[in-house]
Amino acid sequence: MIARLNRLPAALLLVAPLAAAPLRAQGVEYSAGTTKYRLSTSTKGSQTSPMGNQDFQIDARQQLTVNIAKQNRDTMVATVTLDSLSVKSAQGPQGTPDLSRLLGSKFVSYMSPTGRVYSTKAAEGSDPMLAQVTESVARFLPSYRRDLKEGMSWADTTAGKVTQQGLEVDRTIISNYKVVGDTAVAGEKAFKVERASTVKAAGSGSAQGTPISLESATTSKAVFFLTPKGQYLGGRQNDDIAVKITILAQGAEISIKQLAESKIEAIR
Repeated sequence: MIARLNRLPAALLLVAPLAAAPLRAQGVEYSAGTTKYRLSTSTKGSQTSPMGNQDFQIDARQQLTVNIAKQNRDTMVATVTLDSLSVKSAQGPQGTPDLSRLLGSKFVSYMSPTGRVYSTKAAEGSDPMLAQVTESVARFLPSYRRDLKEGMSWADTTAGKVTQQGLEVDRTIISNYKVVGDTAVAGEKAFKVERASTVKAAGSGSAQGTPISLESATTSKAVFFLTPKGQYLGGRQNDDIAVKITILAQGAEISIKQLAESKIEAIR
């Protein structure tokens, strides 16, 4: 069995500082409208198994269209459409999955006006990759506090079941946020928010008919940019990921370590 963590993480943009009066505290909510985003992710990793060790590198490029509509006072509907996707692997064509069948897929999330996801509607189709892509793409927009102002900080914990490596696992995310100031992205004033997160997940099930258990731990550092009018302008993120898969019948372990660098850019 070949174990590989297929990830389509959200990516991010470098910006110049804004030499202007600081943004004042105010109620910031996502604004209705449509924005396209360009994402890039570079992942370097290694896999250790009874068959030996293997290093790999995967570079992914995506373009998404995100439409936000207001359903009522407390609920926004975010529809994310996968417009384009290219994946290159250092192992060559044999190590590069063909995901072109997913193009045009739509992922719908119901969320609060500040990005906390209430529920997600999976894209139509029976492709097993859709469940995993739904988890990463449908939660594309970051969550935040409505009363943003420079210097404020807060913590957030979310827990629940998600699909990882084709298994339903229990996952807990602990995130710490800080508004470190304001800046400009393509001429737009924006809050600069730092986020440091730890993610732990565990579960068991069957992959390709083989009973396995899975444990994963991730540490993540990110920064994202949000305008006072509620438009997400992108950011950047680094993830340090460790995954252990145990083939239960054999007691064999497969360990995967990854370092991922992501960038995301809003394009007009």
